[in-house]
Amino acid sequence: MNTLPRHRTVSDVMTSHVHVASPLTPFKLLVRLIEENRVSAIPIVDQHGVPMGIVSESDLLLKERRHELESSRDLLHSQKRRQDRAKAAGTVASEVMTVPAITVALDVSLSDAARLMHERNVRRLVVVDERGRIAGIVSRSDLLQVFLRPDDELRREIADRLIPAVLPLPEHAVVVAVNWNIATLSGEVDRKSDAEILTRLTRELDGVVGVVDRLSYRWDDTDSAPVQPVALGRAFRAI
Repeated sequence: MNTLPRHRTVSDVMTSHVHVASPLTPFKLLVRLIEENRVSAIPIVDQHGVPMGIVSESDLLLKERRHELESSRDLLHSQKRRQDRAKAAGTVASEVMTVPAITVALDVSLSDAARLMHERNVRRLVVVDERGRIAGIVSRSDLLQVFLRPDDELRREIADRLIPAVLPLPEHAVVVAVNWNIATLSGEVDRKSDAEILTRLTRELDGVVGVVDRLSYRWDDTDSAPVQPVALGRAFRAI
């Protein structure tokens, strides 16, 4: 039985070996962890491995702006200024971290993770297991890795898995070509709705940048002719 290709989740692309720190980790050690491990942020976890917050390079760089933040009188952003000022004065992780840590489950799809990053305006998400413990971290660049899938791999997935799972077509009824992760579908299917479904599912496939639809169809099952009203003649007889 043919099944649709599985959508990848954050567990497929995340970094599972994550450098973490405790809430009492000194400021200097946080800088060292970021520098030596060539990362841009360090998740802060409690004694059970549950994420509490995250310390990024931008959090630590507030220390360089202490004088500016102390003298600022920005009335429009007073709350953020107070938060930044507190971080700039911090000496341990719990005082400089951004809270809460934005987390996702292992089985969250790449599209949902990308949407959350955009909505929360963050560059990374902490991945947690079913117990809420840290399992990895996924960044914007991790999510983009799916678009590096080879053209031939995508072509095979569309031709050998996606199409047979959707439509019982003769072999080579639909020809698939992929160039720079842009899929071109050509050939003939029975109905216009079949072509639309194939195009949509191909577009939703992990790693596909775009779809060129060159499919023809034998009949348009989406063009429903409007029902014409029928006039009912009535004869009235005088009493």
